Amino acid sequence: MSELRGKRALVTGASSGIGAAIARDLAARGTNLVLTARRKEQLEAVAAECRAAGVTVDVITADLGAPGAVATLWDAAVAGGSIDICINNAGFGYFRPFGEVEASREAELVQLNITSLVELSRRWVAGRTGGTGAGRRYLMNIASIGAYQSVPNMALYAASKAFVRNFTEALHDELARTESSATCICPGGTETEFHAQAGAGNYGWVANASMMSAEACAKRSVVAMLKRRRTYIPGLINKLSCFGVRFVPRRFASWMAQRVLGKPRPGALPERSIAA
Repeated sequence: MSELRGKRALVTGASSGIGAAIARDLAARGTNLVLTARRKEQLEAVAAECRAAGVTVDVITADLGAPGAVATLWDAAVAGGSIDICINNAGFGYFRPFGEVEASREAELVQLNITSLVELSRRWVAGRTGGTGAGRRYLMNIASIGAYQSVPNMALYAASKAFVRNFTEALHDELARTESSATCICPGGTETEFHAQAGAGNYGWVANASMMSAEACAKRSVVAMLKRRRTYIPGLINKLSCFGVRFVPRRFASWMAQRVLGKPRPGALPERSIAA
């Protein structure tokens, strides 16, 4: 626990779900925080919980789905000190056939899930000679088990997470002989607002059985980050499913994903699904 004490972490998508749980876990380890998300009220509530652990917490409201938002966020974050740990958790998805969602939302998904993540990773890498002194620095990028195969009705979301996985794994290898490390986390179903907001949730028994709490996912993910893991998949069923897809035809894996996830829920999607 002392390894992270006094370091400073930026956590995106920190207003709920896995991002909020990671923030609370880091605070318990003595890590000072910069928390960001779109929803200020929820973000302030998470910040208050973290401050109760005795750490400093800065709150920056930002919409990383908008072009140019990363530069503003990063400048505000480093104004309070260097960022030793960068948690790229912000992201969103929708459970609908491709073409049934507005093109503007597809562009926003690519901006948030890929472009902003890459830009924040770039800024963290560029600043790796700084920090609070000698010691390791960590980048954690949140992908998904959807990164291991195509996923009908979540075609663009799963493809964006495949990008995150490949990008982060390559970055991990580039940093192998440095004090910095990059870890890709690939969660499966997690008990957050994401599923209902994305129009999903009509899952089969396998998906429901593999559901994990945000707190359990966060705790295991932080441990994997500290171990400088290249890629980490929380949960035994999730590990087995990602391991198994390499032995079956890709079309079969896609068909199985469709069976496990079921059908999209009827009704209109909100303006944007909650950050995952």
